Amino acid sequence: MPARPTTPPPSAGSRASSHPMIELDALQWGLAIAVVFAGSTIQGIVGYGVGLFSAPLLFLINPLLVPGPLVIVGGIVPLLMLRANRQAVVPRDLAFALPAGGIGVIAAWALVGLLPASTWQWLFGVLILLAVAVSCLRLRIRPDPFTISVGTFCSGCMGTITGVGGPPLGVVYQHADPARVRGTLSAIFIPLSVMSSLALIFLDRLGWREVWLAVAMIPAVFAGFWCARHLGTRVPRRGFRVFVLGTACVAGVYSVVRGLM
Repeated sequence: MPARPTTPPPSAGSRASSHPMIELDALQWGLAIAVVFAGSTIQGIVGYGVGLFSAPLLFLINPLLVPGPLVIVGGIVPLLMLRANRQAVVPRDLAFALPAGGIGVIAAWALVGLLPASTWQWLFGVLILLAVAVSCLRLRIRPDPFTISVGTFCSGCMGTITGVGGPPLGVVYQHADPARVRGTLSAIFIPLSVMSSLALIFLDRLGWREVWLAVAMIPAVFAGFWCARHLGTRVPRRGFRVFVLGTACVAGVYSVVRGLM
């Protein structure tokens, strides 16, 4: 008797490759594009925002949008910033940051692989609230080899799980020269995005569906940066910071509550 053919279970990329964005309706798409546009505009003005502002809101719109699509989108943003600030990159910082960031990504890969799906939503909310708390710190930390390594480890871990990896390194570099911050952090976040993407592929959380979701949001990134260049210094940066942190805090609390219900 001939053996019955068996079909292997679909992966994250093959599950919905023919209809990669079918889970989002028109309203969700409009909200997602608006969120990424606003986050990119804020990032272009104050230096951060596309992750911390966008991640909790995208998660509430549709959990499919994080972390995979946002990790890809988050890799486009530092590419744009590095182009204008590549002369300010400090190679010595990269020598300590990249190995530590890789270890952080591996730690996130191990952690997510051990957690059941039921804990994902409240863990996401807790990490968003942690990112807000870290962003509020006003510590006098110098970017030396130890602090850069610890900060990049935390960024790699948090960025892989939530799509928000900026706050730990933001604290390390908050008192550094602005050009060094823009150039060096961009040079760190680009390879971290690649490493996080690879980890998410192995976790079956990043496939063709997530890639197409990210591609559809990339125009909003360019539009946001164009808007930021034209707004320039005509907007209050402190007001934007309060708005970003407040929005992320509210969305994080809501994610925790909804995940525990």
